[in-house]
Amino acid sequence: MASDIATLSPREHEVLLLVAEDKTDREIARALGIRERTVRAHVSNIILKLGVASRVGAAVAITKWIIRTEPRALA
Repeated sequence: MASDIATLSPREHEVLLLVAEDKTDREIARALGIRERTVRAHVSNIILKLGVASRVGAAVAITKWIIRTEPRALA
């Protein structure tokens, strides 16, 4: 899974971190200054790249990755 995370573009990574914070597409679009349609495209690409079934699966994947690679980030 870590190698899958590495395939994400910097923008996809940003979007995924916000998805993991349970942000809506509208909230993500506002935070990043992009359109909701673009957010949906990024989320779709993320789901495909990570091989998960949903945005929840993607959020779980990034959370597990953060725990493994950056344990201090949780403190």
